[in-house]
Amino acid sequence: MTNEKKGFIFYFDNYPLLSALPMEQRGLLFSALMVYADRVWRDTSVTLEEVMDGFPKLSQEARIACGFMGTAIYRDTLTWLNKREYRQQNRQRNQARGTDPTEVNRRGREDIERTRKLLEQMKRDV
Repeated sequence: MTNEKKGFIFYFDNYPLLSALPMEQRGLLFSALMVYADRVWRDTSVTLEEVMDGFPKLSQEARIACGFMGTAIYRDTLTWLNKREYRQQNRQRNQARGTDPTEVNRRGREDIERTRKLLEQMKRDV
């Protein structure tokens, strides 16, 4: 599959964890999270502990914060992987059926337009 993951989400509720750390630890934490997010979508068996071991200067407090934030990254990555697989399966089904996605979109827009006209007509009739 050619659809690569382009990023990860940083949640505002993680800010208190981050702001309690010294600047150097914040940088190490963010670097570890970037490495983890990039690796885990390619191989879900990669653990956060493996990644954090590559950052020996990461303090115990930063490791704890990384654990909380890494859990969200893992959860979001699994959701993204499931959606990517679902989309891939839909593309394959449509190709097997000979369904042109642009034709499906055109028909959908036409259906919406017909529905809008019917609603307008009903409003006038009332």
